[in-house]
Amino acid sequence: MTRRPFTTYVTGTTDEYRLDVVTDPEPDNPRAVTYFTAADVDAACHQAARLLAAVDGPADRYGELYAHDGDGTAVHCDTIHLPA
Repeated sequence: MTRRPFTTYVTGTTDEYRLDVVTDPEPDNPRAVTYFTAADVDAACHQAARLLAAVDGPADRYGELYAHDGDGTAVHCDTIHLPA
């Protein structure tokens, strides 16, 4: 699991997620970043898939889903792919 900074204004939460929408081969340069809350990882994955489908961009795109660990760190949860 990859650990990266998780920019948030809510401290101590662990139900907050971040979706980095990636449309090119470089994952460190996301096209869009979306923060949202979900009850658990399964619900977050479903919501991330809907958010990924709603972002304008090429037909073949993917999103990196991160969870907030409650300490300001993003923990990688899953990669959601929207095939062309």
